[in-house]
Amino acid sequence: MPRTVILAEKAAVAKEIASFLAQQQGGRSRRDDCGYRLPNGDFVGYTNGHLIDMAPMDEYVSPEHDWVDPLVYLPVMPLELKRAPRARRNEDGSVMVRNGAPVPDPLYVAIEREVREADVIINAGDKGREGQLVMDELFRSLGIDPAAPHVLRAAVTDMHPTALEKAFAQLTPNGLPRWQLSGESARARQEGDWLVGSNGSRAYQSLLEDKSVAVGRLKGPILWMAAKREREIAAFVPVHFYTPVITLDDGTELRWKARPGADLTEGFDAEGRITSEALARSIVDRINGGLEGRYGKASVCRKRKAPPMPFTKTTLEMEASQRLGIPMEDVTEAMHNLYLKHRLISYIGTDCPYIPETMLLEARGIMAGLSPMFGKVMRGANAGGRPGSVDDAKIGENEHHAIVPLGTLPASGKDLSAAEREVFEMITHRFAAQFYPDFEYDVTTVEVEFGGDVFVADSTQVVRYGWTEADPQPPEMDVDDDVPDQAPAEAELEDDSEAEVA
Repeated sequence: MPRTVILAEKAAVAKEIASFLAQQQGGRSRRDDCGYRLPNGDFVGYTNGHLIDMAPMDEYVSPEHDWVDPLVYLPVMPLELKRAPRARRNEDGSVMVRNGAPVPDPLYVAIEREVREADVIINAGDKGREGQLVMDELFRSLGIDPAAPHVLRAAVTDMHPTALEKAFAQLTPNGLPRWQLSGESARARQEGDWLVGSNGSRAYQSLLEDKSVAVGRLKGPILWMAAKREREIAAFVPVHFYTPVITLDDGTELRWKARPGADLTEGFDAEGRITSEALARSIVDRINGGLEGRYGKASVCRKRKAPPMPFTKTTLEMEASQRLGIPMEDVTEAMHNLYLKHRLISYIGTDCPYIPETMLLEARGIMAGLSPMFGKVMRGANAGGRPGSVDDAKIGENEHHAIVPLGTLPASGKDLSAAEREVFEMITHRFAAQFYPDFEYDVTTVEVEFGGDVFVADSTQVVRYGWTEADPQPPEMDVDDDVPDQAPAEAELEDDSEAEVA
């Protein structure tokens, strides 16, 4: 009977896949030495990240170079970078050695044993570029061509049974260009990081005489941006500018906007702002002295705002931490539990804010499943609509879509912690908001001229709340009365400070 080995990246994902496939076979999976055994004897394993490590710089440098300044032999540019199975670690974190050689990680040993007798190997790793590299480099280490006919690819997007059924019903060759080019992209990034980081770090350690210094593709630019910003802050000189304000009898404020043609003249800066307090006070005194104003123009502009895009891992972590007032690591833990433990949301390790076309077919079912807990929000959503966030072209063949609810609810409200419940609500509300109309409002602008100075009053009026009825964080709106056609009652002066560099 043909034997199949299915390989996932994370242990929790392997467990869910094994449970799903075992149910299809009419039985249950069992834990079996770094993996799971299915009723028919097939094996589901996992790698826990990269099982193949890149060799450190020391493996390319001769022992006699230990006493030589690294700047003598740098840069080290191997024609082929060395890789080796991840080593097993002792309790103190040191590499376990046997007979003078590192002991391979038990996961590697188990997978090596299983694939040796496998007729079919299924790559069920993460769908992104890095997930493809994790598996392809493992296959090469085991002497298996990643593009071999018996190596297949399961595009697992999340742990929902429907998604798993689709992934294993639509297996594709792992050797397809879409998969291999994705893995090669990640490999180029990995090798570039090694070349830049290893050579750069040794060079700066030598120059600064500090072995703790490390630079790299990301560290270098980030340090440069931080240093640049620090220099800008140190060099910043505050500039004061002044804004005359007219208060009408009904409380409406007309704020000074400009004096046409006055840029860079005495008392004005290059942007036409008033930098002379004496000049600003003279404008106030003239108006309070009876200077008549003349309405220049009035306009009403209808504006609209589309729903905010669905969450990515980063946007959810940042927004939830700020909105809920909890540490970002607590948000991350809640996301992991909602995805892996409770199976309420889609894959969380995504940086894509778009959702696929298939979501248009699934939306009605998802909303129906969520209605018992989110009835009011779901009733207002138009499941037949087409949100602007739906765009397959923006997702890419090998990427994960934005984080969305799967349409299932926890068995009991007590199943979720407070953080998990609040993060789940944020994801659900943001998903529902995609199927609401735009938020619409009118902006009324009135311009009044006093002498050569233009004053402006703006007011806003909500026309349609739209998606803000679903998302608990609507845009901030200041709704004022319309500016009446009457003379000013009193003028005063505000002293503002410009802060171009915070």
